[in-house]
Amino acid sequence: MKKIFGALAATAVLMTSAAWAEDIKIGLSVDQLFESRVAVNNGIKAEAGDRGYEVVEVVADGDAQQQNAQIQSLITQEVDAILVCAVDQNTIERALMAAKKAGIPVVAYDRDLPDSRVVQAFVGPDSIWDGRLAGEHTAEALKGVDGEIAIVELIGALNDQNGIDRSKGFREGIASLENVKLIEVPTDWDSARALSGTQNAFQANPDIKAVFAATDTHIPGVETVLADLGKIVPVGEDGHVVVTGVNGSNDGYQAVVKGVADGFVVMGTEATGRKAVALVADILDGKEVERTNVIPGDFYTGADAEANKAKIWGAK
Repeated sequence: MKKIFGALAATAVLMTSAAWAEDIKIGLSVDQLFESRVAVNNGIKAEAGDRGYEVVEVVADGDAQQQNAQIQSLITQEVDAILVCAVDQNTIERALMAAKKAGIPVVAYDRDLPDSRVVQAFVGPDSIWDGRLAGEHTAEALKGVDGEIAIVELIGALNDQNGIDRSKGFREGIASLENVKLIEVPTDWDSARALSGTQNAFQANPDIKAVFAATDTHIPGVETVLADLGKIVPVGEDGHVVVTGVNGSNDGYQAVVKGVADGFVVMGTEATGRKAVALVADILDGKEVERTNVIPGDFYTGADAEANKAKIWGAK
């Protein structure tokens, strides 16, 4: 009789847990939609679906004030937790404080909010690592070059920790090179600015040896400049300009496969999204979680990119 009662009790617990899981509602506050963000969000939705969670998604379209209002709306809808990728590191803290007051845990993804008094955990790319991988490849490719080594760095947004950290990592990666002249081109993640900045850089410095793109979606612009100047030279041959980037988009993949770019760092977008939901689950379960969780990217070159196409989110 005790065994039967125990089995019934266990079944009841399982049924209660399942019902509880299905009642969980996650608010997903997104800064704006573009390829890599959609890829991460797809990972979030896949993991949430596996766990029986509902996802309520709102997109701010790059407007921090709109994101404030959207987070307030999620609070009103009584979501159980909020996943946020912030438009701006500082602007939305007021809305996040309201979430904390309502007892709603907040997890930041893809873009950290290191000064927030609310965010309990962050998951995103290991941007220093990613930038360093590109820098180390660049340094290895140019280690035998004599004289001044001019390198263009297409810098991402300076109010975005990912942009800041990719730059830091890249510079660490090329530290072994001597006589480097680093030509900084701020882009604010804008492809038009990246194109015009690259054109200006080559006009002023015709003997540029390498270009690093903080996002590989800027590499087509680099290709345009190199083609116009007659500088599309195969990897390993004299006159080749070393091109690397970070992201994992189809732009980056195509450039590497064609031989325009030497290599690119592919972010673990699905892993990031799934980890974000796992962190929410642990917090709701009363478990302690690490404050900072990073997913390092993988570097692929023309020698192995095509063979690893299934691992490259932008090539799928």
